[in-house]
Amino acid sequence: MSAHDYDVIVVGAGPAGSSAAWRLASLGRKVLLLERGEYPGAKNLFGGMICSLELQRHFPHFVKDAPIERPVTRHATYLLAGERSLNLDFASAALGAEPYNGFTAYRGRFDRWLGGQAVAAGAVLAPSTVVDDLLLEGGRVVGVLARREQGAVRAPLVIAADGILSLLGKRAGLIRERDPAHYSLGVREVLALPAGTIEERFQIDSGGGCAALFAGRWSQGLQGGGFIYTNRDTLSVGFVAQLPSLERAGVGIADALDAFKRHPAVRRLIHGGERLEYGAHVVPEGGWAMRPRLVRDGMLLVGDAAALVLAAGVLYEGVHYAMHSGILAADVAHAALKRGDVSARSLADYPRRLAASYVGRNLRAFRHLPALLTEPRIYGVYPEALCRAAEDFFRADAAGHAKPLALLWRHVRPHGLWAALRDAWRAARALLR
Repeated sequence: MSAHDYDVIVVGAGPAGSSAAWRLASLGRKVLLLERGEYPGAKNLFGGMICSLELQRHFPHFVKDAPIERPVTRHATYLLAGERSLNLDFASAALGAEPYNGFTAYRGRFDRWLGGQAVAAGAVLAPSTVVDDLLLEGGRVVGVLARREQGAVRAPLVIAADGILSLLGKRAGLIRERDPAHYSLGVREVLALPAGTIEERFQIDSGGGCAALFAGRWSQGLQGGGFIYTNRDTLSVGFVAQLPSLERAGVGIADALDAFKRHPAVRRLIHGGERLEYGAHVVPEGGWAMRPRLVRDGMLLVGDAAALVLAAGVLYEGVHYAMHSGILAADVAHAALKRGDVSARSLADYPRRLAASYVGRNLRAFRHLPALLTEPRIYGVYPEALCRAAEDFFRADAAGHAKPLALLWRHVRPHGLWAALRDAWRAARALLR
């Protein structure tokens, strides 16, 4: 073994890690990409939309090459209250034009494809390899300890892309103890339905797809929301609940998903679907407030390990943030290796560039939303008030129709004037500042 086996070791072959490995290998660096699953994406659970911004920049032929399910041409937001539902719907054929704004995908297939891009560029992929610890010398990270023959693998730089519960980030002292309110638990299943049935129910054609998000009051005070994303001939259906509310309610996440699926608005969309997959995972939702330190001597954090997820109600973005962070980290790592200086000071351009990018700008812009979304009234009082106001408005009455805002106030007022004003101020701050 030489003093260094590789120029850079990347731990985790998700979107962030594979993007970093691809970029570094493209720049001529000797890169080892370690993945604990049998292949990239084998351990990932995902039901959602991937925005194509980074793919358009770096993989211009991705529409033909990548495993895309459906371009998302319709966004639907449902507020649920009891048996009622109120839907805000947006559809645009322009979103279905190549190269697409975003698309649904199976992460197992997408991550495998992206990992293949890294290998094609020259990175060495080592699947089924668990990393247990960092190698440190004089306070500097100089490699990792992996469960493989000879165990220790050395490199002047390690990029940790090992997910939201990042063991390496904690070992490095970069991730501090986080507030449990910053996490949610998501459960997802894949239901098989014929393509024609999906298109009819979700009001899309064969060249389009739908992203449907749901929020409302659930049993025993549980806070969270559901989602349905259309694939070619399957639906990704799931529920995401805030960890503190799960503990308070004493409800299992599987029970929460079942309650979500029983709501009439949801049941109509998924009726007859045959379950193909099922699983649960932790979701980071603290945004800007839960960001860790991103560098230390010989190491950088990217993707979910760096908490680069925007959870802003109807906006939920993470995959292209992860890819962008991986590519930025790779560029900074390459420059640092050229200088022969991989100290934290030399790597400090990475957090600066990330903060100045659209990733940092978006996380800062919506930094107040995660705290607002922990407020129980957001999921209970206001969906209930809006649904009841809509029902009253459309109901024929001998006294005549009341105006919508008066009806809304009628149903909000019993829950407290000051609480409503405080929530309105917080919402204005979250959305305008």
